[in-house]
Amino acid sequence: CYLSALRFWRRQIRDRHPVGAMVIDAPGISFPFARVARSAGVPVIYFVAPQTWLWNPHGAVERLRTHADIVIPTVHAEAEIYERAGLPVIYEGHPALDDLVRACGDRVPESRRANGAAVGLVPGSRRHAIRRLLPVMLDALDLVEQRVRLGEVLVSVAARPLQSVVDGCLRGRPRPVRVVEQDLWAVLTASDIVLASTGGNLLDAAFADVPVVASYRIDSLTYLVARHLMRLHTRVAAFALPNVIAGDRIVPELIQRDATATCLADAAVRLLTDQRARNAMRDGYARVRAALGTPGVNARIAGQLLARLGLSSPGSVGSGETVSSSQ
Repeated sequence: CYLSALRFWRRQIRDRHPVGAMVIDAPGISFPFARVARSAGVPVIYFVAPQTWLWNPHGAVERLRTHADIVIPTVHAEAEIYERAGLPVIYEGHPALDDLVRACGDRVPESRRANGAAVGLVPGSRRHAIRRLLPVMLDALDLVEQRVRLGEVLVSVAARPLQSVVDGCLRGRPRPVRVVEQDLWAVLTASDIVLASTGGNLLDAAFADVPVVASYRIDSLTYLVARHLMRLHTRVAAFALPNVIAGDRIVPELIQRDATATCLADAAVRLLTDQRARNAMRDGYARVRAALGTPGVNARIAGQLLARLGLSSPGSVGSGETVSSSQ
């Protein structure tokens, strides 16, 4: 599959003579694609640059210097690193901002439901993450209910193929839950608190203004490599996106061995019972939203990109094209 995709990409570059080639995220496949494009003399735009800048900024800069002609980061601190290193950067804010602004209009005010606090579970969009996190989240709810009255429990399913994985985690559990497929905002707007995996969904939570506890688990071997060989725990101050963006610990992060039912329950109970803790998180959310820029991010990026490529407007592209490799 990888080799066939690379061959397809090479044919596109050869046959269509694009004015630019865009690669998106996923460095494992994006860097080889970038090498093919640059070897053909086609400028490469790296949209949503790899997050290695968090723990290895020098390495991230050097890889992008040799693989990309224009870099479009998503976080201001990241953009500053690349600009100081002399990389050609386009930064106008986070590309997801416009969608988040549109979606957040549906947020309902927080209220303590008469039948207890509603809880949303967002275990992620990868099978292994769901299998590792969702059972722990469900165990945490049993502990929370010993201290706080709970109402409806909602589980977010990111895509239909993941439904069977979620069903497997729920099988044999006596607690009734409402499974919501492909509608994260329905879960966020109906919840008083959310237990979520780390990832882009935390930005949605920040815009929905709903308190969240973030957690993540990876396999033991990967964790040992990350901790003892890469020493990520000493290089990375935060993994949750709101914390990275704000440069502050806004959202509780429970990673690997800390991602236990007891720790999740303790953090959830605090946010459900301590108004000051909820207010502090929402103050942090406001800083995150402000740091993401102003609406119209993608339109401004497109305008700058066209100018960098020597195209004044979309209508001036003519026979040239920008070939995109999205992951």
